[in-house]
Amino acid sequence: MSRFIGVDLATEAKKTGVAVLAVTSGVATAALPPPGFVADDAGLVALVDENSAVGLDAPLGWPDDFVSAVTAHRQSARWPTYEHRSADRIRESLQNRTTDLFVRGLNLGSRPMSVSADRIGSVAMRAAGLQSAWARRWGRLEPRDGSARLIETYPVVALRVWELRGRDADPYKGKGGIEMRAAQRAERVRMIADLEQKAPWLTIADDLRAASIDSDHDFDALICSLVALAARRNLTHVVTPEEREVALREGWIHVPLGSLDQLGAALSA
Repeated sequence: MSRFIGVDLATEAKKTGVAVLAVTSGVATAALPPPGFVADDAGLVALVDENSAVGLDAPLGWPDDFVSAVTAHRQSARWPTYEHRSADRIRESLQNRTTDLFVRGLNLGSRPMSVSADRIGSVAMRAAGLQSAWARRWGRLEPRDGSARLIETYPVVALRVWELRGRDADPYKGKGGIEMRAAQRAERVRMIADLEQKAPWLTIADDLRAASIDSDHDFDALICSLVALAARRNLTHVVTPEEREVALREGWIHVPLGSLDQLGAALSA
């Protein structure tokens, strides 16, 4: 694959960030999509082709236990009880996927939001629709474990692995007043400069650089594209054989392994 499309998915097109990373002869160039592109479902589907992988910042599925519990409830069957597990353990299994618990166990300072209990669930619904639409484009439904064209990402932890930011809160994004937004913008300027220094093999086009400074959505999309590239170069944590069956249903967050230097070296290997 030579194109890696990063998508910071939101429920609305105007808040969805998209970056396109093209790899040729050991170097990579990241840019915005072509002029006139709109990040609605039709635009996101039309952007991919046979040579594209998508790094998507959105949950690709729901916890198995949550799906089973809701199905049982709909059928007036028994909701999970506390006979063999504590209430806390049951709540944890309803709220967290296997991959969420795996990422928490890496101790990188961030916890994925619960797709079954937080507002991220509405983004996951859009992601589910896109999975079906991309399947029609690609000719098959892509596995949710990230082993093919569709890779679930989590930009915040990727930034920490690649040492582009510390373990504090997310100062480069979020809501706030004029002063906070100025500080967030300054932090994105710093991180982009740090990224370009640590990844000399990467060229960030002027349009994407400007957009990433102005918007955390476009910045996260850039990181998503790099994680998709890392996944296809076998430089992310992958599922174990024991976890793969559940990951194919729930999704799997790909967290980078190694440095940006290693990723650059893998381009020409």
